[in-house]
Amino acid sequence: MQRRLAPALALVAVTALALTGCAQDFEKGPEGKVTEKVKDGKKFYLVVDPAKGGEEKKFRVSKYDYHDCNRGSKYPKCIDD
Repeated sequence: MQRRLAPALALVAVTALALTGCAQDFEKGPEGKVTEKVKDGKKFYLVVDPAKGGEEKKFRVSKYDYHDCNRGSKYPKCIDD
C-alpha cells in the first residue's frame, strides 16, 4: 500500500505547486481614469491618470484586467465590476 501512496502524494504535491505558480499577482495602480492600454507580447499594461493629480502611471496588469478596463473607465472600479 505504501508503494501506491507515495507516487499519489507526489502527484498531488506537484499539481498544487503548479496551480499556485499560475496565479498572477501584480501591484495595483493608482485610482484614476484609464488613458491608454498597452500590449507588449504577452505582457499587458494600463496607463492611468491619477484622480488626485500627479503624472500618469503605467503598470502591469493581468490579461483579464486589461480586457475589463477600457479607455476612459475608472480604475480600479473596472476590474472590480
